[in-house]
Amino acid sequence: PAAGGAATPDEAGIVAAAAAKVRDAEARLRAEEKGDQAPPRHQRHEAPKGELVCDGEQTDHEIIYWREVPGDMAYESEVTPHHDEHHKKYLTFEYDSGGWNNVRMGVECVVVLAHATGRTLVAPPGQNLYLLGAASTNKDTGKKEKKKLGFADFFVMDRLKTQEGMHMLTMEDFLRRQMTEVANVTKRPAKTDLWGTELWKYMRTNSDAIPAYGGTVVAMPRANPTAATKKADAATLGVYASGRKVSAYDAATRAARHVHIGGKGKHRVLNHFYAFGFFGDPGQRSFYRRLIRDSMRYRDEIQCAGARVVDAARAHSRALGFDGTFYALHIRRGDFQFKEVKIGARAIVKNLRGHSIIPKGALVYLATDDPDGVCRGCMVNRKACPVGVKDMKGCPEDPSWDGFVENGWTVTVLRNYTAALEGVNPNYFGMVDSIVCSRAAEFAGTWFSTFTGYIHRLRGYHGLGEHTYYHTTGKVDLARSPKSIGSGYSREWRIGWTDDHGGLI
Repeated sequence: PAAGGAATPDEAGIVAAAAAKVRDAEARLRAEEKGDQAPPRHQRHEAPKGELVCDGEQTDHEIIYWREVPGDMAYESEVTPHHDEHHKKYLTFEYDSGGWNNVRMGVECVVVLAHATGRTLVAPPGQNLYLLGAASTNKDTGKKEKKKLGFADFFVMDRLKTQEGMHMLTMEDFLRRQMTEVANVTKRPAKTDLWGTELWKYMRTNSDAIPAYGGTVVAMPRANPTAATKKADAATLGVYASGRKVSAYDAATRAARHVHIGGKGKHRVLNHFYAFGFFGDPGQRSFYRRLIRDSMRYRDEIQCAGARVVDAARAHSRALGFDGTFYALHIRRGDFQFKEVKIGARAIVKNLRGHSIIPKGALVYLATDDPDGVCRGCMVNRKACPVGVKDMKGCPEDPSWDGFVENGWTVTVLRNYTAALEGVNPNYFGMVDSIVCSRAAEFAGTWFSTFTGYIHRLRGYHGLGEHTYYHTTGKVDLARSPKSIGSGYSREWRIGWTDDHGGLI
């Protein structure tokens, strides 16, 4: 320094530059710390839309919610070793005995379980599925015929089969392996085309483990946990479990060559995949939400039919003088066992607060098992609704849709768009309904219905989860409640389509 302690201009500049450098370094550290605390940004957030092929051509349409996330097709679970395990360990399962969406929920759970545990998933043969027995036209012969339906009739199988952590077998191939791989001759099947009760009896009798996972959450630890992650994971598991029993993928089940998931009682898996399995690693939790979103979607034939009906509904809206916007309701009646949700149109209008959710003049698409509004097939306590009886819970006094018309709504149903459904298997109509409802500006469904629940999740994938309601008395706003994590079949939860920080997966 110069005489008297004063710095020269050059020295002052050097000090100022050094101070600025220190400030910049501190700012970077603060930014990094903030970044560590903020929700991590992942390539999935910018992932391109998935593919959809309609009439042999690539199609870009608003119904596409699935994504091509870099790295996801190569992901393998860290819970168990894979390449050594897949071809030696198997997971078989029974379809749920309930309606289609109960079946779908169970299939989603076993897909996640098989991938996470490194087991080859064995797809059951076609079944006589509840409410899905309609005859369809054979495209080769032109004749109407009924067929047993299964896994591959509804879902895109190519993605699951090519995902590196997922291995699959047909039941026939599995039974063929049983004939050579099972040492105990008495446990070998008599033939490779076992079906129905004969097949399930064989599985229940000869599998090595039948875990009682029904009503529980199956916990999968991290691959290399630390004391800190164990503590954090235990706290998170408590939130996911919500008071349910926690089941472990224990040593005995892990060692079993053949694990079977039953379809009844304590073995019945009737829950959402994100509530059924818990993974300590948040990245793994997020992956399985994407696996189900992107690889367990309806096949293109169903999606394309849904796209055509969405287009037709928007054209209908424009013909009414609107901008293509439409609204939707799912109304379950028939033999639905929850009689308190089977209410008339006027009660639904009252519950939805008149025009506060669906405006006057709106085009309202009804996804319903009662398109005529006569409650044909409506049952209470397994008996048909008596004629002329008033105020009987589960049997609307006026089953018509007149109350919607009185409220100023234009009502439409799937059968009004026959041109869009030409050649479509009638067993797919319910799936098409769900796709149409997923694109409505506002949607209200039936409490307890897994069909409504799946529409809620599809809307969540599209970013419309907060525009979803129930028209059931006392339940209207529950789909939008602050709680994001839960279990049970009566509804879906945000955690199915968001990551742990609340952002869309």
